[in-house]
Amino acid sequence: MDNRKISAIMMENMTYFTHLIKVVNDERNTIEKVLTERQFYALVSIRKHKKIELKNLSKDLYVSTSSLCILLNKLVDQGYVYREEDSKDRRNTFYCITEKGNEIVQEEIEKFLGIVSNKVDKLTEEQKENLFKCMTEAKPIIKALF
Repeated sequence: MDNRKISAIMMENMTYFTHLIKVVNDERNTIEKVLTERQFYALVSIRKHKKIELKNLSKDLYVSTSSLCILLNKLVDQGYVYREEDSKDRRNTFYCITEKGNEIVQEEIEKFLGIVSNKVDKLTEEQKENLFKCMTEAKPIIKALF
């Protein structure tokens, strides 16, 4: 298959996904804005890793460490994240999610899933099955690109 054709369809789909993300975030923010988009994704990533260093979180989120440091300081101040010193090397600091952070992330995920579920509800059963199959098959393929 031609790489340019694949690239073109990927670019087109990225545009649709970006639009969908904006629509979902706009709707999420009309319900009650608790976390910014960046805070949400940072907390989700910290939660996934349980404990993560600043540089690894920066790579995971594709955000500079300086921007992330400011964001993490706010999350610490809000009680959603805490710092943990590396017992082997005190120069390393890990970030971990608090119980309060877990609760707020779960609430935000539920809002997100509810909004997306309402969008998916507009599809026919066949479209839902096709979307599920495509998304499931695309995930490992897209992950292989980076």
